[in-house]
Amino acid sequence: MSDFLRRKSKILFICFFVLLTCTACSTPRGKDGKVKVDQIISSETIQVKRKDVSIDSVSDPKLKTQYQKLDPNDTITIKPTTFSQAFSTGWFDGLIVWPMAMLINKISAATDAGIGIIITTLLVQMIVFALTGKSQMSSQRMQEIQPELTKIQNKYKGKTDQESQMKMYQETQALYAKYDIHPFGSMLVMFLQLPIMMGMYYATMRAYEVLVGYAFGMRLSTTPMYAIQHLMIGGIIVYALMVVSQLVSTMLPQWLKKWQDKKDNVKKHSYRESEKQNDPMNMNMYMYMMVIIFAFMYLSWPLAMSYYWMICSIIRIVQQYVMHRVMHRAEAK
Repeated sequence: MSDFLRRKSKILFICFFVLLTCTACSTPRGKDGKVKVDQIISSETIQVKRKDVSIDSVSDPKLKTQYQKLDPNDTITIKPTTFSQAFSTGWFDGLIVWPMAMLINKISAATDAGIGIIITTLLVQMIVFALTGKSQMSSQRMQEIQPELTKIQNKYKGKTDQESQMKMYQETQALYAKYDIHPFGSMLVMFLQLPIMMGMYYATMRAYEVLVGYAFGMRLSTTPMYAIQHLMIGGIIVYALMVVSQLVSTMLPQWLKKWQDKKDNVKKHSYRESEKQNDPMNMNMYMYMMVIIFAFMYLSWPLAMSYYWMICSIIRIVQQYVMHRVMHRAEAK
């Protein structure tokens, strides 16, 4: 299992590096943690208060000086963001961020920012699943057969001769064929999901309706840290639900596998024993640490991001459960 996680981590790192290179490692927030005024995406001419935005990235010296002279409650006028303007800053902004931000703006204007984020996230996830559904099922099966993979790896542990390596490869491929698994399918999912995930992050941060919007009475530009310090129950609940749902969505494939084995009265002591010998708690610790790191990061990010990740995690939980049911029903036939 640890080998599997290391391989996935390397692939994820490569994807992340390539994507950051393509997006020029830009960030929509200034040093003060507020959204940069020239990064805001709006579908119409709008006005924002000087105190709600960052002017760090304004390149025009005269305009920057003009903004600096404004009082905190004075307003700055921002014109609608066109596709050509977004695309001129890079393909990522034009093809991914701009459409998502505009969709959030349009839906939020008719409802509220919270509903806008929910509907946009659902639509995006539906499109991604339509493109990668088979690969996602393959990836989930891969997680569920890890005990069997570990048994094969332990069987040939320490054997470096060509014949043993070939036998291990053949047994591994036979296992993949048995469960209809395509190992490179998970790579396709990562390559598609990572830019979409980052695109939604940028869109949620830059959409005007989110900047000034509310969700169920909570201002989305507020940070969880501020909510905790001022005992804002709604913000604290959203942040807590985000952390819990992230943990559940991360661990759910394992829990579903254990539940299914117990239900089917499957005895896999030898698999579990070999898994313990090869990977004692490393996988769970790795997953727990990732959730903890993200939890600390999100304390200083706008509540909109905690809200978005909470929605994403809930969708993933439902998706994982449905895929698990579909896969095991198909295997039972």
